Amino acid sequence: MPGLVACGRRWEIGSDDLVFPGMTSVFIRLVWIIAISVVYQVHRVDLLTCEGGDLLLSYLTGLLVILAIVIVLEIGITYCSMQGTVLNIYPRRHLSILLYVRLLFFIGEFLWSILGTRWVFHKVNQCDADVVRVVQGAVISSWLILIFVLIGTAMFFDPLGKLSVTINRSGQLESSEAEQLRHSAHLAAHRMWENRCKLLCCCTALDENSHSAVTDVAELLSGFFKDTDVVPSDIAAGLALIQIEQEAQERCGNTPVLASNISITEQPRLPRPPGSPYADIHNIAYYMKYASAAYGWPLYVYSNPLCGLCQLAMECSTSNEDNCCECNTSALKNATGLRQSDIIYCTFHNKVYEIPFFVAIDHSQLAVVISVRGSLSLRDALTDMTAECCSVDVDSTEEIQAHKGILQAAKYIRNILENEHVLERAFREAPDYKVVIVGHSLGAGVASLLSILLHNTWPGLYCYAYSPPGGLLNAEGCMYSKDFITSVVLGKDVIPRLSLQSLDDLKQKVHRVLRSNTQPKYQILLGGCWYTACGFPEKLPAPTDDVETGPNISQPLLDERASANRNRPRSYTDDQSQADCGTCRTPLFPPGQIIHITEESSSSCCGEMVYHATWAGHDTLSSIVVSARMVLDHMPDTVMKALNQLAETTLLPPESTNHIGLTSDDSLDEEEPVIT
Repeated sequence: MPGLVACGRRWEIGSDDLVFPGMTSVFIRLVWIIAISVVYQVHRVDLLTCEGGDLLLSYLTGLLVILAIVIVLEIGITYCSMQGTVLNIYPRRHLSILLYVRLLFFIGEFLWSILGTRWVFHKVNQCDADVVRVVQGAVISSWLILIFVLIGTAMFFDPLGKLSVTINRSGQLESSEAEQLRHSAHLAAHRMWENRCKLLCCCTALDENSHSAVTDVAELLSGFFKDTDVVPSDIAAGLALIQIEQEAQERCGNTPVLASNISITEQPRLPRPPGSPYADIHNIAYYMKYASAAYGWPLYVYSNPLCGLCQLAMECSTSNEDNCCECNTSALKNATGLRQSDIIYCTFHNKVYEIPFFVAIDHSQLAVVISVRGSLSLRDALTDMTAECCSVDVDSTEEIQAHKGILQAAKYIRNILENEHVLERAFREAPDYKVVIVGHSLGAGVASLLSILLHNTWPGLYCYAYSPPGGLLNAEGCMYSKDFITSVVLGKDVIPRLSLQSLDDLKQKVHRVLRSNTQPKYQILLGGCWYTACGFPEKLPAPTDDVETGPNISQPLLDERASANRNRPRSYTDDQSQADCGTCRTPLFPPGQIIHITEESSSSCCGEMVYHATWAGHDTLSSIVVSARMVLDHMPDTVMKALNQLAETTLLPPESTNHIGLTSDDSLDEEEPVIT
């Protein structure tokens, strides 16, 4: 940090990021130079006696000289890159000179490889075929290494590199000129992110919603990385340091501090339900199978790797926009035990803001179940990342705001339910059943907002949101939904903690730990990989509170004032969206009441996880916890395993087994469940 400046432009790599590439290159070239030296000594006499052999010997001799010089240069580059800290770049001030010298020898390698290709493949006909093939292998290996170097260089190319250097030198310009330059940089960054999003979605047709989502996502990303000068390894090093810091806090019994940009008054202050979190655990575990079934055949085969495909091949059924083998519908029925007649409506149609879902009747639970699929495509990712807040049109004394992309997906499902009278058809078959809406991840967010939209029409409905997105509802929406939405969060799952506010807070923390760190980056990354793979030692590295300052310290990671007061323009597809969706940074949270499932290792020899359920406040999910399990705890099969274990070890009173949800009017304190 900051990004390396070379050849008059900024690159997406730091001056301290050349340690591991340099070591790898030195090792490969050492092996290569040893192999070529052996070939040179073994076949030297043969090459001298055949016509054209002198050309081969000349190529091998020149290649050995170039490799020796390059190895010395790369050792110097690696050593120089190891000096200093992430922010203290002064000890690495000579690195650019070494890189320019290395560039000259790269050009020499390139030219020598061209010459060697001509000699070896066109000029030599009389030498022994085996000898020629060995030398040809050396030429091909040379080209492969050069190609890999070019690919690596292209990966770290920054399209805004020249503009970044110009902005860094704009301190001598007048304020109006500097402001105009920064505005041009923001527009260029927006175009860059928009092109990247379109490139990721190049295999899918972009409709009006897709273009709108791409524009919103590009604006979000360009705004988020505005006022930053970081490279990916800086973020990785910062996360490794935060992981150590949070592990120390956890050992002291402390939770991660609240996000610095969310005041206490903005946090939802929901009354804690009177009953135990275990009171409804059987229903929560039961309906999780519907949330998992919505993922179709990919999750089913992943969960049943040995016989999953065979089981799906034995069934054939029809649904809206399933694949040619109807595998998704077959997986749905196998995962839930439903019959075809129990499925009232099922669609796997997937576009931006249009999410697959199904409606089914569960006769054992006397319920009409609506299950919404989570993220499983790039279109879903665009829906996830359209993260601005929009007003929800419901009868409420307070204004409810929600995640724009997820709200659009919930409205899409509501329109289908209403236009095709799906629920009416279900209740004609089961008139006295209740409505249960479930979903996991993105599906949990859509299910929650769909519950809010349908609550006035179907007041008895209840929603189970498994691992819902953190940036979903404002405080008023959480309060409104507390009586009919239960969110389930496992361990250190990152998604329920993920919001624009928590990401801003994470940027501030990365900035802080990098400024207070005194280790080289390569040591931080090695330590982070070791702790993630092998666990933390009993004695953690001592944190450093001294912040590095001085003329040799690079510019800050981010401009905190700009981050806190950022207002970003938005593009909308219609006037109504522009009226409903604000540009403010309204804090958003997971919906309803929250059950947090914590985990600890068992004392048994098998080492299986033991799970515990507690009611949690929204403040406990306001900060991202950096952990090796932050992604694993979000996976639907992991959530289902934890819930099933809790259900197996929890004995409920007989009259409580059909209970759906806990509200402020419920009283289960008199007869608590028994944990075995």
